[in-house]
Amino acid sequence: MRRHCRWGWLGLLALTAACGRTGLYADDPDAGAWFIDAAEDEPAPRDAAWDAPPEAQPDVLGCAPEPEACNGVDDDCNGLIDDGLASESCEGGGRSYCVAGRMSQCPRRCEACVPGSTRVCFLSYCRYWGTETCAADGRSFSYCREGSPPPACKQTAKEHQASAALEQCCVDAGYCCRDTYDLDHDGNRSEMLGQCEDVACGP
Repeated sequence: MRRHCRWGWLGLLALTAACGRTGLYADDPDAGAWFIDAAEDEPAPRDAAWDAPPEAQPDVLGCAPEPEACNGVDDDCNGLIDDGLASESCEGGGRSYCVAGRMSQCPRRCEACVPGSTRVCFLSYCRYWGTETCAADGRSFSYCREGSPPPACKQTAKEHQASAALEQCCVDAGYCCRDTYDLDHDGNRSEMLGQCEDVACGP
């Protein structure tokens, strides 16, 4: 608590001990009076706990430090939520991360195809031949990018363009081909036919 003494200069010298002089503060320059701060004569006592490492400090803010966990709570009392948590590896590949207080789902890979693999698709223009690439999550193929048919199928593409004949040539030439023209007559025009062991997902 700050005590103030208001005195003239002579009284100030006489009563320094009573007021505890550490500094002078202007109160009213016109009147020539001064304040003397007695509370700052000695530094306030410091709690020794504040000099201890963070983990040893008392629970002054209602937070008892614990190891950080992915739960949306500041477990280690450092003012950050879910910080410094490492990702976890997933059994099927990829990693799981702490997001909004929960670990993210592991990537679902190879539901449709092997990531990065390609299959042949057929276009209705130009060279009538293209390729699709399996997405990184293995759940879908990209759009059909135009390419050149292999020598064995160039003449078929020229004569029949995009057709069941070209798809059959694709299969016969040893490629993995999208069954656009339903060569196996099962009604599925998005499945793959031909040599697809390195493209399709295993059982």
